[in-house]
Amino acid sequence: MGIKQMIQDRQLSGLSHVAVEKRWLPGENSLQLVGLILCLEDLSELALLKKVQMLFTGKGVACRTCVYQKNDKILIPTELVDHDIVLLNQKSVNWYGLVRSGCADAFLQESFDLIVNLSKKYFFTTAYMASMAKATLKIGRYVRPQSPYRIVLGAKPSDDEDAFVHLLDNSLKFIRLR
Repeated sequence: MGIKQMIQDRQLSGLSHVAVEKRWLPGENSLQLVGLILCLEDLSELALLKKVQMLFTGKGVACRTCVYQKNDKILIPTELVDHDIVLLNQKSVNWYGLVRSGCADAFLQESFDLIVNLSKKYFFTTAYMASMAKATLKIGRYVRPQSPYRIVLGAKPSDDEDAFVHLLDNSLKFIRLR
């Protein structure tokens, strides 16, 4: 284990998991704002982001998105960049992955009903964003034993987008988005 990973693990273990003051009860159809977090390694992951956004927006739920662009050589399509998305890149984080002040403050100040980390692998930056976001319920893939999620999805990184969206939709049945 290198020094970088030791610092990352200490940073995450020291976080108090932030939750919003307001509470919604599953089944009340009160889910109003969802935060999506994604580490973008290649453009194929944008299809997953769009499908998950359509899952929620099709049911009348607003989405805010935070994308960490790991590879600066990827050109993000201009239609993706709007006021509801926070784009982070290598310059937005310090050497061990902690988000610099001012880069994602607007996203972290939102009071979400639900946070979904869509990253296929473990990335400190997305795990940190999911831990620090104010949300009543946090969902993510199983990538590490100590994760900040209440619902952990057993999806594999090799699963296609449709399988992941189906698993996410089935996991959220108790919220009754329909």
